[in-house]
Amino acid sequence: MNAQPDTWSYDLIADIYAEDMGHSMPHDDIGWYRDLCRRRGGRTLELGCGTGRILLPLLRDGADAIGIDLSLPMLRRLRRNAAVLDLTPRVARMSLQRLALRGPFTTVLAPYSLVTYLTAPGELHHFLAAARGLLEPDGVLVLDGFVPKAVQHHEEFRPDYRRPYAHGLLARDKRITVLDDGCHRIERRYRLHDDSGGLREEFTTCDRIRPYREPDLLAHAEAAGLTIRSTSYDYGVTTAPAGAQFYTLTLGRS
Repeated sequence: MNAQPDTWSYDLIADIYAEDMGHSMPHDDIGWYRDLCRRRGGRTLELGCGTGRILLPLLRDGADAIGIDLSLPMLRRLRRNAAVLDLTPRVARMSLQRLALRGPFTTVLAPYSLVTYLTAPGELHHFLAAARGLLEPDGVLVLDGFVPKAVQHHEEFRPDYRRPYAHGLLARDKRITVLDDGCHRIERRYRLHDDSGGLREEFTTCDRIRPYREPDLLAHAEAAGLTIRSTSYDYGVTTAPAGAQFYTLTLGRS
């Protein structure tokens, strides 16, 4: 099964997201966001809440938090995960390009390099301006981005990881294509094997992202009326950008 043009890739990986993308995060971003929201209090909005990897720990910690995501299958999985924890999250299906929400919020989170999916001209500026409008006067927008690395185009799929999954094995291969406009096309091929090694399921997803360097993303934010409050690297693991995998900008209204 392959992703169709009208299918969001995350629809296809909703049931394996925790073992896939969740386990691919090498740092404790959940703890970092939880501590931030605990310090700030007030209302929190998580953009791209997915299956609740961050939102549910926030709710268990007592945060007044809601979430949005584009993928209905991801939100359904979130609700099932929440039911196990006896939580009733407030979530809605919504895209970053159309933030139809009533603020204000003390903290708005855009975790796990979510903004890289804003690839078309003007989309990032429109999003940043809309997010700014959701903030209370002293509110902050927290933007998470991966530090872009040099990428070489390769025609073949290359092994990404092999992990135990549901009495079997989850294997992911990846192919990256650098496009002429600076975006990357990322194709991920998933194979689910049973405990005897037989292939149970195979499917491929395809995403288009635009890597943003920290200075570029900050320039876009300032153009949208936001100003930098603080910068973190690898969720507090290091204070310097050299060698970091992620940067996180905490932005307030100018």
